[in-house]
Amino acid sequence: MKPFATLAATALFALIGATAASALERVRGTIDRADGSTLTVKSESGAVETIDVSSAKVVSVVPSNLDAIKDGVFIGTATKGESPMTALEVVLFPEAMRGTGEGHYAWDAITDHTAGGSKVKSAMTNGTVKAETSDAPKVKSAMTNGTVQAGKAAAEGGSRTLTVSYGKDGGTKTIVVPPSAPIVAFEQADKSVLAPGGKVFAVVAKDGGKTDAKLVAVGKDGLTPPM
Repeated sequence: MKPFATLAATALFALIGATAASALERVRGTIDRADGSTLTVKSESGAVETIDVSSAKVVSVVPSNLDAIKDGVFIGTATKGESPMTALEVVLFPEAMRGTGEGHYAWDAITDHTAGGSKVKSAMTNGTVKAETSDAPKVKSAMTNGTVQAGKAAAEGGSRTLTVSYGKDGGTKTIVVPPSAPIVAFEQADKSVLAPGGKVFAVVAKDGGKTDAKLVAVGKDGLTPPM
């Protein structure tokens, strides 16, 4: 049986997923002040947001890499373009957060680190990485066993194509991840990471004059969350 905390987290992330495309908003910026259950954030636009974090899930955002994106891992990726889509960033979720925002839906404009750093309109896909299968015919082959030498291929890198599945209906998206796309991971954290100067990405619900955070992601060691 799952512990109560895990069940509660699952319920929270299911709620975020059900409303991610409409009722909830995103706040990106820098923490100006952290006072108990209240967070003051100076947003990217220069506006000041006062956010209630008393019931928010808090995570740290840490660097990751393409090698960590394996079959079965649950990820979120903002993308641009169509057929195939190009990843603007990739976030790896810990297993306890599997299902967060699952699906494919419209997202807002974010920084395009793959092409000059301007803002571009994006879509979001949260789902599970599927193993690639091939229907290519079998051919006669040769085998070379030896030692891999780190060199140009590893340094220059290359794009990687992912198949991401989501939802009970088995929806899938093919997404190309260029080597310049930021790749990060969420790590479980608590409100002690909410400190002035921290770069944050927050999913919030606004009701009248009140802004309640559902999820607050704080970049570790000055990292700016790319999502």
